[in-house]
Amino acid sequence: MPEVELHHEGHPKYRRMVRFDWSETPLHWVPDDPFSTHMINVLHLLLPEGERHFIKAVLEASSLVDDPELEAAIKPFIQQESWHAWAHQVVLDHLAEQGIETKPYTDRLGRLLSRTLGDAPKWFPPAMKRWWLYRRLADVAALEHYTAMLGQWVLTNRGLDYAKADPMMLDLLRWHGAEEVEHRSLVYDVFQHVSGNYWIRAFSMFFTSPLFIGWWVAGARYLMAQDPTIDRKWRWRDWLWAAREYRLPGPWKLMVTTPVRYLRPSHHPNDEASTQMAVDYLNYSPVAKAARERALSQARSGEPDQGTSSDESMERATVQ
Repeated sequence: MPEVELHHEGHPKYRRMVRFDWSETPLHWVPDDPFSTHMINVLHLLLPEGERHFIKAVLEASSLVDDPELEAAIKPFIQQESWHAWAHQVVLDHLAEQGIETKPYTDRLGRLLSRTLGDAPKWFPPAMKRWWLYRRLADVAALEHYTAMLGQWVLTNRGLDYAKADPMMLDLLRWHGAEEVEHRSLVYDVFQHVSGNYWIRAFSMFFTSPLFIGWWVAGARYLMAQDPTIDRKWRWRDWLWAAREYRLPGPWKLMVTTPVRYLRPSHHPNDEASTQMAVDYLNYSPVAKAARERALSQARSGEPDQGTSSDESMERATVQ
């Protein structure tokens, strides 16, 4: 296929091969606030598992896409999502070093996602397998609506800055959030292109929203129970307090306003968030700037960067 210039709003253009150093990041990277720390840490558990299935669903649907620009945008989307999965997986290794074992939770999550976002049962007839693909895509589009909302939230709110949160963790969250905003319409557009059925899209939001919130809360409860340094339980009032301090998006935003906006028949992801804000942050982000400098140095020298090659190998293993 000839190279297509990518300029569509809400579609990704390329992957930023960022790296993070967690050696100076404390367990409670929001100082004196283990609740907000672990509520956000749950994303490190949810996202690697989820994004593996996002990639698989879009790859399967790519054979049905005959729009050149949409088809061309699928590759950088997959590259971005695979790098996200790898980056968060490294954080799980960091948590393990600090006494928090996440595998029991991620194993349970992986089994659930394999049933809901995995391949259609082999005994399904062809028509049902096609419906299953449409439903998987719609589920992924609904979840991408959430990730774009979270990306916009972390880019625009300064509560974590005021709380003196760890700069490296904030950069990870904002780099990932900015790329989610940047590619926020890709999966939705693929779904609309191959199906476009509103009722499948609406059903998927009704189905995925409570599951997403439920697994998020369950993950926070799990992490707080695993944390060897605290003797506290997860409480709703702590979430409400953290939301008032702009350290977390609030329950109302996650449970009501975010899904309701998506359920409008006229909804399109480009109506949400700001690509320019995302790009502005990616131009500012310390890890993204370092990634650009490594890429330029590699291009000038003509020699592969050994660190990047190693990271890519780990990324492929994570996604597989």
